[in-house]
Amino acid sequence: MRLLKTGIKPLDDELGGIRERSLILLHEADPRSLGKLIAFEILKKKINEDHLIVYFNIGTPIARLLELFNKMGVGYEKAFEREIMFVVDTFGSVYDHRIEHRNIQYLRRPISLETLNSKYIGVIGEHKKIWAEKGMFEGRELWGITVSISDYKWMFGAEATLKYLEFVDAQRYTAPVYRKYPSGTNIWVYSGVDDEILPFLYRKADYVLRTYSTLENGKVVRKLRISKTPERSNIREFEYTVEDHRIVVY
Repeated sequence: MRLLKTGIKPLDDELGGIRERSLILLHEADPRSLGKLIAFEILKKKINEDHLIVYFNIGTPIARLLELFNKMGVGYEKAFEREIMFVVDTFGSVYDHRIEHRNIQYLRRPISLETLNSKYIGVIGEHKKIWAEKGMFEGRELWGITVSISDYKWMFGAEATLKYLEFVDAQRYTAPVYRKYPSGTNIWVYSGVDDEILPFLYRKADYVLRTYSTLENGKVVRKLRISKTPERSNIREFEYTVEDHRIVVY
């Protein structure tokens, strides 16, 4: 199986690469750690390398998301122009808060957790068909980045979210779109701590990266722990900083 790089050198050096088509859980244990920005850093590097990306926006107004992209140096406009990236805007689909753009996809209403995954599959299938017809899978990686899975919890409730995730896990192996077209390597961001959904995600994920922060001498210290890989657990911990809206891992 091919090994992929995240583009974050200390992480790649320690892991030796990420198995293609893996699920990576990026667990932001506390908001102060700004762990979700690691997903933006990977997104930025994959755009610069001209790979294909599906970004699932769950709980952020689309205008705010595009603003965050700009602050983090995510070249989404060039990615849209090159047609290597599209955004599936769940928040805008549910709350009818939209920016019309051919690379920002919305789900047909009404939307519930019972129908959500089939609507995702429909949108993904349509776009993968376009990529396949244009020969864009050739020589490129495919990444799916979801920010944040935890937003489903406040949108639909914890119990319903867990049932949804269990259903998605089973449906991935039966939906034709996953057999007809290449499957991607996925990053799921989860913010916060709970004893309902996180245990399921920790079991499901191939890799778990956990971020948290501490206060030391009045200074915020941010840490990234590799908690799980397919071969090992609790492997190594790094410190990282956010400098000019850029993640630097030591």
